Amino acid sequence: MTAVQTMRAYDEAFANLDPCTQIRLDLTVAHRWAARWNWNEGVVNHFTAVVPGHPDRFYAIPYGVHWTEVRPRDFLTVSLDGSIVEGDGEIELTSLMIHGAMHRALPRAQVILHTHQPHITAFTCLVDQSFDICNQPSLHFPGRIAYLNEYGLATESSIGGAILDAIGSRDILMMANHGVTVCGPNVSQAFDDLYMLDRACQVQLLAHASGRPLRTVAPSVITSMMDSVRAKAIQEGDQHFRALRRVLWREEPNLLE
Repeated sequence: MTAVQTMRAYDEAFANLDPCTQIRLDLTVAHRWAARWNWNEGVVNHFTAVVPGHPDRFYAIPYGVHWTEVRPRDFLTVSLDGSIVEGDGEIELTSLMIHGAMHRALPRAQVILHTHQPHITAFTCLVDQSFDICNQPSLHFPGRIAYLNEYGLATESSIGGAILDAIGSRDILMMANHGVTVCGPNVSQAFDDLYMLDRACQVQLLAHASGRPLRTVAPSVITSMMDSVRAKAIQEGDQHFRALRRVLWREEPNLLE
């Protein structure tokens, strides 16, 4: 088969899965690719998604399972108060404190991704966490990033309120001295935002390391391009994630065991 025929065959197979299996598979793909890119930190950090048809429940990886070994059937079904509805294992406490609070209060946060990946976390260690609009990936984010400027332990119940106060109506929260939290309507959009944010931070860190002045994109250009860039980003993010799913499906045969 040609590459396009293969693409269609895998996409058709995915479309024939029931919605809950689709979400579980996409969470598995996100976790395993994140591990390939060294975005995980041991067996902590967490990706969650609301269970289709059940806005009061979400899927979460069991505590202690490595991101490289998780499978769709492994995800816990967790109620918003932290009770395990289905699955074997326990939810990691910071996952409940961060994700539970956001899933309860933010209907738009169907998917929540929280990491300490190095390029983004490096920015959260700076007095000014913000990055400049100076490269193509950074054009995805004008007006979409919020900042939590005080460090707090994610095991404390107060962290949920602090996160909600800080993120407001935005999609992404840079958390001082900690990491990043990205929310979105589905796994593909949230994961592509995390991917592009990582690239934007990496490129700016490399540019700063040169010691030369940074050339930023003019505000008028940013304003004129925002809507078209966002629309294109959603389309390309979907295509990118579908490709990641196909590659993993071929390379890791135990994906759907």
